[in-house]
Amino acid sequence: MTENTQTTTTDTADAVGVDLVTIPASEAVIEDNVRTAADLDAAFLASVKRHGVLLLTIGYRNADGAVVVRDGQMRVLAAREAGTTVPVFVTERGDTPAQRIAEQLVANERRTALTDGDRLNAYRQLELAGLSVAGIARETGTDKEQVQATLTVAKSEAATAAVVDRQVSFDAALLLAEFEGDEDATAELNEYISEGYDDELPFVAQQHRNRRIAAAEVAKVQEQYREQGVAVVDDISGGWKRLTGLSDEPVPEDDPQVFLPALDEDAHAAACGGHAVLVRASGDSAHVTAVCTTPDQHTARAFCDRPAPELTPEQEAERAAEAEAAAARRERENRLADEWTAASEVRRTWLTGLVGSKTLPKDAARWTASVLIAGTRDYYCQGVRVTDLLGVPEDADAAEWASKRPGKAQHVAFAFALAEVETNVGRYGWGMADTVAVPYLNQLSAWGYTLSHVEQIVTGAASANDEAPATIEAAE
Repeated sequence: MTENTQTTTTDTADAVGVDLVTIPASEAVIEDNVRTAADLDAAFLASVKRHGVLLLTIGYRNADGAVVVRDGQMRVLAAREAGTTVPVFVTERGDTPAQRIAEQLVANERRTALTDGDRLNAYRQLELAGLSVAGIARETGTDKEQVQATLTVAKSEAATAAVVDRQVSFDAALLLAEFEGDEDATAELNEYISEGYDDELPFVAQQHRNRRIAAAEVAKVQEQYREQGVAVVDDISGGWKRLTGLSDEPVPEDDPQVFLPALDEDAHAAACGGHAVLVRASGDSAHVTAVCTTPDQHTARAFCDRPAPELTPEQEAERAAEAEAAAARRERENRLADEWTAASEVRRTWLTGLVGSKTLPKDAARWTASVLIAGTRDYYCQGVRVTDLLGVPEDADAAEWASKRPGKAQHVAFAFALAEVETNVGRYGWGMADTVAVPYLNQLSAWGYTLSHVEQIVTGAASANDEAPATIEAAE
């Protein structure tokens, strides 16, 4: 349809009393409508500004000869905003309220929006036709980030199938696309999706991202030790013990249950041919532990780890049970520590959005004042930077950035208080149920944040012995 400001009429050979006219949107009269809310979507308005009104509106002429639009008020309003014309299919229509309402109900109720699958295919076709992300965004009036995300899903067969066949949410499909090819990650994500735990998906995804980062870091650190001539052991290889559990001191005859001093790592590396390191993933980083592959050349530090001359079957069973319980505790603590690392990163991303919102929570000022007056301590030396929460560029001067935004003063104070508490919660916040973690997480929940499984453990809503929700459901 060619845009113009003149009224045009196209005669139709097979219709009586029907005209196709193009008129300035400002001249169109909008009839009373059953649709009470006429909020113009930003993408729709952008599309009309670029392409004009592509679909005909339907109307009639009133007694004064003006064109009255019955079906298409949103298109007319958008065209007015864009300062353009609107095509109208002018017909002979009754003007009784009953007929108007019936026709408007039928016209609106029978419209079917594009499915997510339709949209994925259309965006992919636009890309294959040569349009860039920016071009697609411009042509469709869509945010570039949304276009990029849609294309990411469209390029993944698994993610597209999940949208089309299982009607999963777009956010869930985007995560499936991100981890395509990673069988462990996609299996766990699909398990959470199938059990309806979509709120946990960001945390599960972040754990797998951290594992990728940690795995790369572990490989790098292992290679560095090998280049230095230091042996590297696998966690499951066995035949080694940590230096912290060994000693070169003899066991005193008068005190056989004494706890001996540990081996010195440097001295052990220089004197023992069994010196090695164990490099394991921890959260999103690598953790190095010095070990000995010839532990029999040393003495166990703890009495319980030394060979016993004789043990009854009951004592052997008791010792085995204690060892099994200790291993289970370590596994649980490692699992929760990894969950907490992922939850912290997701939470801080959410906080960045909260701080960047135009309007802060109603009680933000009160909460900020209480935090700043009480003061906090950085127990773990892992301070969260206020500038990160505020989105201050890396190369910008923070003071200058703030001085140019006097209206953001409350946001700056709020971000400072959040950073203080985030810092205080620390790396092992999941085990700090008697500190600031509980009221802090409860406050975030009141502001709209969805607590992850491990954060629910901190607040007491779940037990530390609980498995993750999807795991529990699958086991039942």
